[in-house]
Amino acid sequence: MRLKRLFLITTSLLLTLVTVMLGRSLIQDWSTIVSAERGLQAMELAYLSMIVAEKASAERGPTIPVLNDTEPPSPAKRKHLQKARAASNLAIEDALKGLGQYSGPAQNHATGQLQKTRDQLLFARAEVDHTAALLHALRTAPDSKITRQPINMMFEVIDTALEGVTGLSAEAERIYPELSLAMVGARYAAELREYAGRLGSQFTTPLATLKPLGADEQRDIPQLVGRIQQLRKLIEVHSRATSLDSRIEMALAEVNRRYFGIGLPFIAELTDAGLSGKPYGTESTQFVARYVPEMTSIVQLRDTMFKVANEGATAKVALVKNHMKVNATIGITILAIELAVFLVIQRRVLKPLLDNTKSMMEIMDGRLETPLANTTRADEIGDMYKAVKALKEAHQSKLLLESERELLIAELKIASERDFLTRLLNRRAFQDRSAHLLAQAKRHEWRVALIMFDIDHFKKVNDQFGHSTGDAALVAIAAIAQAECREADLVARYGGEEFVLIAFDCTDDEAGALAERIRQRIAKHLFEDSLGNAFQITSSFGLASAQAKDLEDIESLFVEADRALYTAKADGRNRISVQLITHTPSDTEHRSRLPNPADVAQSSRSKLGISLQPPVQV
Repeated sequence: MRLKRLFLITTSLLLTLVTVMLGRSLIQDWSTIVSAERGLQAMELAYLSMIVAEKASAERGPTIPVLNDTEPPSPAKRKHLQKARAASNLAIEDALKGLGQYSGPAQNHATGQLQKTRDQLLFARAEVDHTAALLHALRTAPDSKITRQPINMMFEVIDTALEGVTGLSAEAERIYPELSLAMVGARYAAELREYAGRLGSQFTTPLATLKPLGADEQRDIPQLVGRIQQLRKLIEVHSRATSLDSRIEMALAEVNRRYFGIGLPFIAELTDAGLSGKPYGTESTQFVARYVPEMTSIVQLRDTMFKVANEGATAKVALVKNHMKVNATIGITILAIELAVFLVIQRRVLKPLLDNTKSMMEIMDGRLETPLANTTRADEIGDMYKAVKALKEAHQSKLLLESERELLIAELKIASERDFLTRLLNRRAFQDRSAHLLAQAKRHEWRVALIMFDIDHFKKVNDQFGHSTGDAALVAIAAIAQAECREADLVARYGGEEFVLIAFDCTDDEAGALAERIRQRIAKHLFEDSLGNAFQITSSFGLASAQAKDLEDIESLFVEADRALYTAKADGRNRISVQLITHTPSDTEHRSRLPNPADVAQSSRSKLGISLQPPVQV
């Protein structure tokens, strides 16, 4: 075949291949642009939904004074409420309008949630208006929960709105995984703002009526504070997991300074006053003026996180568009050069193009171990080498980010298995691990001992010394139990002041000795309250022991240990009661012993209170 014809055939084939590749690349780039713009739109709609949740949450502020208003009703309070309702309506309209122009996968779900939010809000408002029209004496009657019902309905409105945020945020995070931390952080900040508002709502009625905290408030306030602290930890974990924008770090520091440094301690003061029956020292208007401004730092953190994510997404869209232009320019240039000089195509274009094509295919297939060819060329082919290198580096960076994300998920899983106060295993993790170890114990025909113990009269510690002292005591007791156990033993905080541990390959005497050591160390330990007053605590133990092969599951040991613990308490506390399972869970023998009768006598004398003279026996 003649060389010219060979060149013509070769060039024709190559031009066809390059044209196909260029078209494929442009189609992929265009698809990426469409996806990137959709992700940016989803991010902006998630933010609008966060604004809906914020405005609906802010509407609770003027709603509660209206519910607690005297007769005749205050026109100023009604006007303030109408203004807040108008702001919520406008936020919902803006979000629905934006969703109407969105065609992403999350559109239907997000629209449905937002429409449900609007309907729930209208229903809650009707309930508010109906309740506000009732007689003041009926609304403020002792133990009346009439005004609480519409507020709970407004809480449900926020939950529905935030569920829509989650769907839109997940869509944006799927398209921009490198921005997921900022988006997740913004969503956590929106939830933090809501729970901070709910916490403040717990005090509006007691402050308006000058009554102590009711049973509902006493139950809800610790739960809300716990959720707020959990969200704070999650946001801090996200900020440490990657090098976030300095603006986020500054906004997070401002939240710690204002809300957690000023607002939350103020709530703690009111909670102590509400629980003890002391005067609150403030009234509703002053409370709002002191607490609500500190929550603005949370909103600023949310907005900052969203702004950083939005800027990143906007830059990504621009980058993809520029990348498409560059690819198109390079492709057209290559075609022009090949048409002009066949020899140059063969020597300086065709081979480099094939080499780079191979490299790009390997990158697309995830084979990043093959080294790229080095070149010093300063022409379009050199740009192609740089583009391939940049593509490879981008894929490597993506894999690194995915690896870091998996590590973060693993760290969060570990955190979910630990009790936040004592750092021991929590109840769920303890049950999962003990069930797994039981199978191993059956294979080795080990004996298994399960010890349950809780703190005698622990409620008195909290009532007299305060929950912070009680928490410190729980931490110290957890450390004592952990120190006395073997490395292979499992120790967990089973709930409240109750602890549980399980030891495998442990004789009955060894298990009894372990329980006795822990009991004695707790009884001898001197605890201190916030004023430095010393007091002592005793504990009651229930021990159940059996051969692993005789157990169907760990639950039977739990039942027997709990029964033994009940016996120890019934027999006077500060003692160890034992249930030995000889063959089957129903075939047991029981014995109890009192290691320290003086401790029990002291505990009996303390039924009416806790002495503050050091050391004090609780």
